[in-house]
Amino acid sequence: MDGNLSNALILSGTGITGIAWELGVLFGFEEGGVDVINANLIASTSAGSIVGAQICSGKKMEYLYHQQLKFIKETMKNEVIIKGQEFRKMMAAVIMSSPDSKTARIRIGEAALAASTMSEGEYLELIAEYLPSQEWDRKRNLIINTVNAENGEWVTFDSNSNIPLLIAVAASSAVPGMFPPITINGKRYIDGGIAGTNADLGKGYDGVLILVAEPSIIHPPMGPTMHRKSFQEELKELEQSGCKVMIITPDEESLRIKGTNPWDVTLASASAEAGYRQGISLSEEVKSFWDF
Repeated sequence: MDGNLSNALILSGTGITGIAWELGVLFGFEEGGVDVINANLIASTSAGSIVGAQICSGKKMEYLYHQQLKFIKETMKNEVIIKGQEFRKMMAAVIMSSPDSKTARIRIGEAALAASTMSEGEYLELIAEYLPSQEWDRKRNLIINTVNAENGEWVTFDSNSNIPLLIAVAASSAVPGMFPPITINGKRYIDGGIAGTNADLGKGYDGVLILVAEPSIIHPPMGPTMHRKSFQEELKELEQSGCKVMIITPDEESLRIKGTNPWDVTLASASAEAGYRQGISLSEEVKSFWDF
């Protein structure tokens, strides 16, 4: 990359298979000779915030690819997954019955606050297993996206927010009904993916690479009816600011392997392998984009 140019990496969310696929893609890029994890900005959301924290930990991609898949298999419990699946159905009904996206986020937050889940302490212990380092790397521009569970507002955290990285990642990954909202300075926060992919954070950078692990989140009816902006609106803002944009979603093989349940731990390894193959196959194209 030209030293005078700047690039942003956007990591969206969607479950265990999303984490696995994104890690696979990023490892594939590296093996294919393109380094995207040293982006000037890494904006991460939901499961993507786990990946964002991991790639800013200083650990090698090979380690993250293999070791984190091991943690996934060892830490995720079936009863949590089943509860999350049930809540997703309820959440879809809330979204479709809400008059606007802000109301949908507020209602989802209300339901999340009322849900019976593991304790915050137990959840933080779980997320800690996924983080090779719980310290912000102040040399890296990592943004973690969350949503205020009480008012539906989109909130971002970074190394200047004076909260632990673990807390920020846990909040961004707190899937409603599956995990508890996280308390930060007396307020409760939930899954940042409820606000959208938040790709517009890349506005002003020369190149923006967006990984979308679950294509359905950028299309109706789920996206525009709960997100603060539609993905198309985010893209328009990026393009109007002069950004070059590249979007990567799972290819046909990756979609088939990932299946329809993003929390199926039995599909994590296969999803990572599919992502790795896709990353390798796209590495030359991404290198041309990334290096301009």
